[in-house]
Amino acid sequence: MPSSKESRISALPAHLQEVLRRRLAGRAQRTDTISPADRTKPLPLSFSQQRLWFLNEFQPGGAQNEGAQNEGAQTGGAEYNSGLALRLRGPLQVPALTVAVGELVARHESLRTTFEEVDGKGTQVVHPVVDLVVPVRELPGATAPTDAALDGMLSEEFGRPFDLRHGPLFRAVLVRLADDEHVLLLVAHHIVTDGASMDVLVDELAAMYAAATEGRKADLPALPIHYADFASWQRNQLSGPALDGGLDYWTRQLAGISLLELPTDRSRPAIRTSMGAVQEFTVPAELTARLGELARTHDTTLFTALVAACQVLFARWSGQDDIAVGTVVSGRNRPELAGLVGFFVNTLVLRAQVDRTQAFPEFLGTVRQMVFDALAHQDVPFERLVDAVRPERNLSRNPLFDVMVLMHDEQRTPQTFAELRAETMDISGHTTAFDIKCEFQVVDGALRGMLTYSTDLFDAATVRRMAQHLLVLLGGIAADPDRLVADLPLLTDAERDRVLVTWNDTH
Repeated sequence: MPSSKESRISALPAHLQEVLRRRLAGRAQRTDTISPADRTKPLPLSFSQQRLWFLNEFQPGGAQNEGAQNEGAQTGGAEYNSGLALRLRGPLQVPALTVAVGELVARHESLRTTFEEVDGKGTQVVHPVVDLVVPVRELPGATAPTDAALDGMLSEEFGRPFDLRHGPLFRAVLVRLADDEHVLLLVAHHIVTDGASMDVLVDELAAMYAAATEGRKADLPALPIHYADFASWQRNQLSGPALDGGLDYWTRQLAGISLLELPTDRSRPAIRTSMGAVQEFTVPAELTARLGELARTHDTTLFTALVAACQVLFARWSGQDDIAVGTVVSGRNRPELAGLVGFFVNTLVLRAQVDRTQAFPEFLGTVRQMVFDALAHQDVPFERLVDAVRPERNLSRNPLFDVMVLMHDEQRTPQTFAELRAETMDISGHTTAFDIKCEFQVVDGALRGMLTYSTDLFDAATVRRMAQHLLVLLGGIAADPDRLVADLPLLTDAERDRVLVTWNDTH
């Protein structure tokens, strides 16, 4: 009879089963553990941190992103800020919240870390625990706060830059809307956090606040290690032969790679900026279900099907066949990393040749294998990959890709803070490190989509049309998946009428 672990693995698509079994087998053979680093010596940066530190030193005040995944993110601005906002309804005890935030900073070294240069190399400096103040902001002159005023204040607080050398690199701000309604904003520089870390912070903050209201300490397990210990271990592990096999795969996979040249509304600036905007769209629940069923029929995941669809879209828009996009993995493939706060995410390059003479299921199979291979070699830090592939450096472009496709976990149930009701809020984002970032998240059975785009390059109308084309394409794939890639629909009904009727009116 299979074990519960084996049953859970068997429920996954076959190619993901193989990835997981390989990883479990490798983990079972491991004798290495991540031990506390020697704190009498300078603490090294992880590979991901090294890239952000380099960008900060190279171009302080607004560095370009070179593949270090931003999940909100600006070195010297808001491009590399990561955060979330919680709307708290109920009788909030501000002193208890202050105590909880202070305990959070004391628990996680990353939230007390700054960076400096020692012997020409970036190093981490972990500071002692200090008393922390959570400032309370009032919306100016608003007896009945408006969403616009709140969004403006949150965007302003979110966008305040961090100083990597002097810190602090984490802040909490409380906005009072009424006696029984507040918004808590948590913001950190991406060099000390990532998306999964923010989830850890919210869960632990809820436990700490509930305990503080009762005058006790939260019952949380002790952390076996801290992020600096991981960074030191990573430096020792991912060098020499341990890294060579993965680098060999990626250098072969990305040989001769060319960047995606989407048609833009303006010429690309000599030095990219972080100015951006967001176009939202929704894939209806019924269509989402059919796409999920299509993916399962072909033994793959909804994410892989969406990557394939996006690569078809970008091929049609650009006229190119060689399409490379970026995505991210959590980087937490060891159990001792699960509860840590830090910058663990790693960036992968998903490259496929879009053959328009293939039926879509055949192309989906190609993408499925490509995603499988990328996941099997995900331990290679993107920063080492860039060094190995040596793409031409260009201040107006990112290395290896300028477009990302991301699939977020399903929307989480709002966290309860003692007697408070908590709801996650969107923080208006107007920055981007990429030409286009296409994000998906399942919400109540439907896919919520967001296209974050560079306003240096694109008008809102252009990106709105791109979103419409993607919806038409997904609908066409679900309706007749066996169609050739070249025959999949792209134009909306209005565009089709304009091309076939209006433009052919010769009266």
